[in-house]
Amino acid sequence: KELLLQDGHAREVYGVGFHPDGSLVATTDFGGVVQCWDLRTGKSACHFLGHAKRVICSEFSPNGFQLATAGDDGTIKIWDLRRRRPSASIPAHTNLITQLKFAHSSSSQNGEFLTSSSFDGTGKVWSTRDWKLLTSLQGHEGKVMGIDVLDGPSCGVVTCGFDKTLKLWQ
Repeated sequence: KELLLQDGHAREVYGVGFHPDGSLVATTDFGGVVQCWDLRTGKSACHFLGHAKRVICSEFSPNGFQLATAGDDGTIKIWDLRRRRPSASIPAHTNLITQLKFAHSSSSQNGEFLTSSSFDGTGKVWSTRDWKLLTSLQGHEGKVMGIDVLDGPSCGVVTCGFDKTLKLWQ
C-alpha cells in the first residue's frame, strides 16, 4: 500500500536516507539536487545545491543535525540541517562515491566517524570532529560498491566490491 508520493525532482532520483527520528527523508538526484522531505506534512522541508555532478547517496548523522551527501564529483558535502546551509566540503575520493555511513562507537578511541566507499577502489574513514581522514582502506581490486560499520565491542568496517569480495577491517 502506497503511503506517500513525492514529486519534486527535475532529474532521476537515485539516493534516499531516513532521519534517525523518522520525521525526514532525504532524496538525491542526477541533477545535483538534495531534497529533504517532512514525512509528517508530506512537503519539502529544504533542499541543497552544491555538488558539481550527480548526487548518489545521503546519510543523516546519528544526532540528526547533519546530512552527508556524495556522488560523481568525489566530494562529501556536510549540510547543517538547523542552519540549512553547507558546513563542510570534503575532497574525499578521486572517483564516484558509492555509499556513506555514519557510526558512533563507544569502544572506538576516535569516537564518532563517517565512512565512504568509491569507484576509486578505496573505503575511507573520516573524523566527524574536523572531517579529517582517519584511515584509507585499500585492498580491493577495483570499485568499492558498499561500506557499513559494525558498532560495539568488536567495532569494524565492512566493504564490498566489484572484485567479488567482502572485506572486514578493524
